[in-house]
Amino acid sequence: MLANQYRILVFLLILFTIGDANAMAPFKNENQNEIAEKNLIALENDFDYEPPYTLQQVKKAERLLAGLQGNIDKIKTLLKLSDWYEASFNNPETLEKAFEYADDALRLSRFLHSDVYAGKCYLQFSMLYELRNNNAMIEISAKKAIALLSKTNKTNDLAESWVMIWSAKMRTNAPIEERLPPIFKAAALFEKCGNNKRTGDCYREISELYFSISDFHNSLNSLKKAIFFYKAAHLKENDIYPISSRLNIIYETEKRSMDIIKLKNKTLLQQSKLKNEVFLRNSMVIFVVLLLIILGLLYKSFTFKKKTNKVLETQQNEINKKNIALEKLVVEKEWLLREIHHRIKNNLHMVVGLLASQVEFLKNEEAVQAINNSQNRIQAMSLIHQKLYQSENLSMIDMPSYIFELTEYLKDSFEIRNRIRFILDVDTFNLPLSHSIPIGLIFNEAVTNAIKYAFPNQKNGIINISLKSAGNQNYKLIIQDNGVGLPHDFDPYNNPSLGVKLMHGLSADIEGKFLITNLNGTKITLEFTYNENNLH
Repeated sequence: MLANQYRILVFLLILFTIGDANAMAPFKNENQNEIAEKNLIALENDFDYEPPYTLQQVKKAERLLAGLQGNIDKIKTLLKLSDWYEASFNNPETLEKAFEYADDALRLSRFLHSDVYAGKCYLQFSMLYELRNNNAMIEISAKKAIALLSKTNKTNDLAESWVMIWSAKMRTNAPIEERLPPIFKAAALFEKCGNNKRTGDCYREISELYFSISDFHNSLNSLKKAIFFYKAAHLKENDIYPISSRLNIIYETEKRSMDIIKLKNKTLLQQSKLKNEVFLRNSMVIFVVLLLIILGLLYKSFTFKKKTNKVLETQQNEINKKNIALEKLVVEKEWLLREIHHRIKNNLHMVVGLLASQVEFLKNEEAVQAINNSQNRIQAMSLIHQKLYQSENLSMIDMPSYIFELTEYLKDSFEIRNRIRFILDVDTFNLPLSHSIPIGLIFNEAVTNAIKYAFPNQKNGIINISLKSAGNQNYKLIIQDNGVGLPHDFDPYNNPSLGVKLMHGLSADIEGKFLITNLNGTKITLEFTYNENNLH
């Protein structure tokens, strides 16, 4: 309504100017030109705030199009018709109509010498060529739009033109050096005109480009900028949260990749040194033996036996030295393994402490709950490394002790006191690290879910925990509570819960059979086989 009143006011102003010019033409030629230019700019600026056409408005505009005069209003009508057909593109005919209206608008813009609308028309063409998958014409049209819009104050449209340049580079798989400059230019222009949402979009794409070439530092910085501008655009936290999660994933991926590479390089270096030392010792022994044999063959006299005894004595000394050296190596290896487990345990405790510190700054209950769950999972892994470096056997875990300590930790963590009673029945046997960690994590998830959801009234809760050997290296873990049981619509094989997915995935890692059932409460069963010959 305001736009129509504005057009009427401009129309009356033009009529008044024309009438005044007829009376005072010799004196007001310059003023008349200035007024016309100002009216043209005002009409051009007004186009940015008009909503898109509906289907009824399209039909009405097409009927009235032939009767419109060749002015800015007609250009705006043609562009909006082209926009509508572009948005409703579902066959070549509608796309062709969009091209026809855009072409008519471009011819009229050139006739009126309007750089603004000529630039908008070329921007429209670049978008239409994108629907036709004509990558060359996308870039050509966008460059023409940039050349015209650079002379105007239409910063937002200029930025969109640079986005189309970037889109053409992406579609043609251009080198990364050609993809980055257009999207950086678009981001700077969007920021200049205060379009925070589109600025954030640009920096998000820049982050993905850097991530594709493993430049994690610039990828992280760009994603942080994207989050900053999204917040400035007042986006909802639900929309920003996936980007924040992506930020954490990039950081953790880079950190873990570097740690793994360093550890592998260190291991390879140690293995290479050991191989070289063994080869050198063996070469020296063989050389000494051959030398003694040659000397023995040269001496066929009385000294032969004496020389032979000396050779045997020398060999025995070498064997003793090697035995001592091997014993030292074994001791050093055990010490190194203990130190590694100890440091891993300390690092995991540090992570738990960092997560606990982070909870104090969070207000979102779901985020706090997620961090608490992560702390429990990390503690389950940390406890394994603690028991490894404290035990004589550095490769096997005493399962009864581990299950008992993990149960006590969960009881303390949730401050259960006496409202839930735990009944443990665990056979005495050892399992390696490859099985202990998955079983510990599954145990943590199952017991945590039982504590949190099985006893809403918090009375007379019982959780039975059984880990039994079924013979032939087969084992069965059962965690059963007497709580309210599973919801009637619960699907254990298609459940969005992270805990359920984690338990299924960990069961598959050890080739186990995992089952969740309702039996006077919730019953979780894990059956698996431990074969020493198939450890990997």
